[in-house]
Amino acid sequence: MERSIITMLTRTADGAMLADEQGTVVLWNKAAERLLGFRADAVLGRPCYEVMRGETLSGHPFCSLSCAVGHRLGCGSGVRNFDIQTHTKAGKVIWLNVSSLPVPSRKKDRFLFVHLFRDIGRQATVRHLVNELHSVLSAPAERPAPGAQHTRSPAPSSEDTFPDIPATLPLSRREREVLQHLARGERTTRIADTLCISTATVRNHVQHIFEKLGAHSRLEALAVAFHHNTPAS
Repeated sequence: MERSIITMLTRTADGAMLADEQGTVVLWNKAAERLLGFRADAVLGRPCYEVMRGETLSGHPFCSLSCAVGHRLGCGSGVRNFDIQTHTKAGKVIWLNVSSLPVPSRKKDRFLFVHLFRDIGRQATVRHLVNELHSVLSAPAERPAPGAQHTRSPAPSSEDTFPDIPATLPLSRREREVLQHLARGERTTRIADTLCISTATVRNHVQHIFEKLGAHSRLEALAVAFHHNTPAS
């Protein structure tokens, strides 16, 4: 069984690291070399936590000698997946999604475990942009200074709820209108009724927006578009 698993891990497109019960790396495939830049001969025989050097996405240490994931694997339990950030050999920050499973061994009191990992840099960046966008949009309005005369402001309209779409984005006038309606949380049928166009035309505009912004979802398109308007701190 171990031989067939090793063959499979060698060929998989995901980065793969196989380690023994002591956490010592015994296999490091070509995909792992491409992702992190470390050759197998520089990794084999080293503790896995030294190789992965994982941190949480907020930058706190994750991998260590007393690894909670390793403990679960030692008890025979799999760890479905988790996200970490680490650094490549060249020092570049990279975000990984990791799946970990114990591997049965024919030898008594011995087990192996495998980490399968893949680059989620784009998803992690989008997540960060979305959080940043929510932070900007939910920021409380400035309160007047003590003693200042209070004037009643008109209630903000939906037009004021979101920042303007940057002029530098390669969108047509109609695509900008559609994106503004998406930002207000409107559905395709509502957008079509408001702009007096068909739902098919709305979907076409949305698809063009995705292509021009390099997005794969409405939320990602909003994060990309409005991130450009986020004020520098």
